Amino acid sequence: MHRLGTRPKRRGDVDMTQGNVAHHLVMFALPLLAGNIFQQFYNTVDTWVVGNFVSNEAFSAVGTVTPIVNMLIGSFMGLASGAGVVISQYYGAKQMERVKQAVHTSLVMTLVLGVIMTAAGILLTPFLLGLMKTPADVFPEATAYLTIYFSGVMGLMLYNMGAGILRAVGDSKRPFYFLVAAAVLNIGLDLLLVIVFHMGVEGVAYATIISQGVSAAWVVLFLVSGKSYLKIRPSYMRPRADILMPAIALGASPFVMQFTESIISVCFNTSLLKYGGDIAVGAMTIMTSVMQFSMLPLQGVTQGSQPIVSFNYGAGSADRVKKTFKILFLCCIGYSTL
Repeated sequence: MHRLGTRPKRRGDVDMTQGNVAHHLVMFALPLLAGNIFQQFYNTVDTWVVGNFVSNEAFSAVGTVTPIVNMLIGSFMGLASGAGVVISQYYGAKQMERVKQAVHTSLVMTLVLGVIMTAAGILLTPFLLGLMKTPADVFPEATAYLTIYFSGVMGLMLYNMGAGILRAVGDSKRPFYFLVAAAVLNIGLDLLLVIVFHMGVEGVAYATIISQGVSAAWVVLFLVSGKSYLKIRPSYMRPRADILMPAIALGASPFVMQFTESIISVCFNTSLLKYGGDIAVGAMTIMTSVMQFSMLPLQGVTQGSQPIVSFNYGAGSADRVKKTFKILFLCCIGYSTL
């Protein structure tokens, strides 16, 4: 057990309360940016494989359910970001016992939400697709994709929370390595299950949940191993309200932003299905992928700044918090203008 005021150094961990702020921001944001590119790339490969090797209906089915999947991912990522802020603040303040309590509380929250989202997603899939007025020729494949996806959503949630925990304590490289390996696996499984075994939309869905499950297993195995001082222990696996409530409060804003953006996308797709048909939905799917690629640098630098700000806020270094914000602001304005 580490005492209050001590912070063990592990290879890959970075103390962001020391050193050049701009250097930390660049070095921390680069793995996040690369990881986001790989994440978006293998999502794009899913639609490319379906569009080229299955059918137009299958392509439209994946495009139709994408806003629902993004709603799920974005909503959970909002809550995960709140947990990451709390962990980073305790880590910056060198309150290592509170760090461990926050980590275990976050994992318990993830497991509970994972069970709820799995059950609710599978049960509500027909209702959600009906609400979107999904055409009859697309409905069966869209239902199959969403049902399989929701059945494996626990892997997605565990990976994102585990990766967020590692980033919160200054390690952005290991989550990137895990994601790259999962992306390569996903692409290989896409090609194998769709082209070789002719599994269609179901093959793409199975490739996705298998790769997400593998990435989650790698993160969890690292957290329970001796390589991480944040070793998960059964005795700590209980939620603490004094940690959970601030995490939910901090995650509420990004949760609402992601949820409302996804609602807008659902409305777009519903209107496109009604007035434009499968081709319009397919076109929107392609355009959305292009727009998401263009936004990745902004996401990388903003996600990279979060642990730096939280570290220094927890350590009481107000000047470094302000400096980080100024650099972040200039980077975002410069990229957006360009």
